[in-house]
Amino acid sequence: MAAWKLGPALACGNTIVMKAAEQTPLSILVFANLIKEAGFPPGVVNILNGHGKIAGAAIAQHLGIDKVAFTGSTATGKEIMKSASVNMKNITLETGGKSPLLVFDDADMDQAIKWSHAGIMSNMGQICTATSRILVQEGIYDKFVEAFKKQVAEVSKVGDPFSDETFQGPQVTKAQYEKVLNYIEAGKSDGATLAMGGEAYKNVGEGKGFFVSPTVFTNVKSNMRVFREEVFGPFVVIVSFKDEEDALQKANDTTYGLGSAIFTKDIVRAHKLARRIEAGMVWINSSQDSDFRIPFGGVKQSGIGRELGEAGLDAYTNKKAVHVNLGTWL
Repeated sequence: MAAWKLGPALACGNTIVMKAAEQTPLSILVFANLIKEAGFPPGVVNILNGHGKIAGAAIAQHLGIDKVAFTGSTATGKEIMKSASVNMKNITLETGGKSPLLVFDDADMDQAIKWSHAGIMSNMGQICTATSRILVQEGIYDKFVEAFKKQVAEVSKVGDPFSDETFQGPQVTKAQYEKVLNYIEAGKSDGATLAMGGEAYKNVGEGKGFFVSPTVFTNVKSNMRVFREEVFGPFVVIVSFKDEEDALQKANDTTYGLGSAIFTKDIVRAHKLARRIEAGMVWINSSQDSDFRIPFGGVKQSGIGRELGEAGLDAYTNKKAVHVNLGTWL
């Protein structure tokens, strides 16, 4: 996230004040030493740490800062918008998501299973673009659920994050761990079926660490919290759909619009749906793969603006029109 902002901002000649998330401050401090070692002049890149409500708010409200770029929750993004209005700062916001992954009955089932698993369970589900709503066509729904559960059981090894054998480590904080567990209870109380997981995982680190078992809910309705709200954990809902229109309606039934994925062998269908899905990014027969040359960002309450690619450079520049009169008159 730091590189996505530092690269284009520096390339366009800006100086930078960067605040790391309070949950993950150490890596950017190590990087700050490398910036100094690389020979950047003092004051070009400035790194500070602190809590968002204090240090982050000070940046957003500061009259000497012309641009703010933020990656984080939708709720925090809204607060930054309010604060940045003090001098009408240019803003780039990359916020929350509840990305749909559509699986049609003609899809390559093995590939759909592997990609959909990686799309939600990677990085403990702590990815803004995570495809956390899997929508599967009715005819293959039961088969998909069983195959998905088998994939999770075989691949999602929970354990020491420094071990090569581990697929899933702990959640980043106790607060996030408790949030995921609360959503598990919400899913059960709302009437969804807990198909797998749904509990704190204590079989690692002598009970220490904020581990959650990979969790799968089925029989989920669109009005349930687990369908509508971002969990940000190893937590997925699998919902059935009838046809293209039903799939599209369910995919777009969200306040978010960051990522999305479509699995089908019919490339014409895939492109037709890609145009109609309300999301900043669409993957066809994959999930989460990206390239620094391709714009990244969302629509609706998933953000404003784009990072990466040429669009990422635009965010750190202003266009100026210069009119020159050479001495004539109309």
